[in-house]
Amino acid sequence: MKYAMNEWQGRFRRRGVGGALMTVVFIATAGYADEIALKGSVRLRDDDQVVRLGHIAELTGPFAERLADTAIAEAPQGDEVLELSVREVRHTLDEAGAHWGKVQLNGRRVVVRPHYTGDARPPLAMAATSIDKAPRQDPRRPAAAATGAANSYEYAADLVDRHTLRGNIAAIVARGLGVEPSELRLVFDRRDVELLDTSLDAFRFEIQPLGSLHSDRIELLVRAWSAGRIHHKQSLTVRPSIHMDTAVLRRDIPRGTMLHDDDLAVEARWLPPTAANRLATLVEAVGRVTSGRLRSGDVLRKSDIARQFVIKRGDRVMVRCIVGGIVISLEAEARGDGAEGDTIELRKLGERDTFIATVTGPHSAVMDLNHL
Repeated sequence: MKYAMNEWQGRFRRRGVGGALMTVVFIATAGYADEIALKGSVRLRDDDQVVRLGHIAELTGPFAERLADTAIAEAPQGDEVLELSVREVRHTLDEAGAHWGKVQLNGRRVVVRPHYTGDARPPLAMAATSIDKAPRQDPRRPAAAATGAANSYEYAADLVDRHTLRGNIAAIVARGLGVEPSELRLVFDRRDVELLDTSLDAFRFEIQPLGSLHSDRIELLVRAWSAGRIHHKQSLTVRPSIHMDTAVLRRDIPRGTMLHDDDLAVEARWLPPTAANRLATLVEAVGRVTSGRLRSGDVLRKSDIARQFVIKRGDRVMVRCIVGGIVISLEAEARGDGAEGDTIELRKLGERDTFIATVTGPHSAVMDLNHL
């Protein structure tokens, strides 16, 4: 152990972050506290009459696992779809006596579906014909696609479990965009139906993006391999939209005003990726200052919010240096201003050497030496 600590300290000195009094904290891979991580979408078993925490979340650690049987809501019936927000789950766990100093809750929402029955969804063999029908209504918002439209949207959460090319593409796009399948809708071209509904057992498919998966129109080149040869090659187009709780102004707001909860309303919208990336959520907006004048009814954009520096030049900053399975903390002086997520230059107290770390909050930053 002594040899290992000397080796780590030598690494810090070579990177210019040694020579200060350091506190070593051993951490588990899950972090400092037990974790409750909400799943994006779940389907209950046929004997589940109550939605319990263990059904809708991944539980890490003994304090989190003790809450597994906590009843969150009644199970949906028939074709009903239940959506639970993180706020609702937190409120229920509060009443159950959750200790938030020992357990952290992560996630946004979880969509709960009842046990699958033959009447709840058409059989897979009929899936290709469903594109000509009216799309399933979104549980959070009225259906936007009209009956008979040339191309109707489909929910990624309904596709990813299908053993077809369509399901595989839905999973790839969801991962590429970094969203849960329950937060993603896709529009495929009608002309590609036959290929999209091909079983993954029929061929070995090679899917090559021809551009960014973060674009509003994703182009894919699909090659179907059989017996070591390309049996078929075809270009596909997918248009994704992401579910987002947008923040909308309730009143006119002058420039330089700090936003509060009652200044904003939340509207659920389905947006193409580029538009979703430009807009701000309620969590991102509240407590921040406006960068310009805003009018009632405007959808709040990230550019409408002034960047909020949580560290300023000369501030004392506690820097957590991560290496292997330990965290070594040291105090440093900021050499510039930084908002959360920015990388800034810092200097050890009493020394001239500087180093770079990522701002994680007021007077705190992190430097992961595992990735240097």
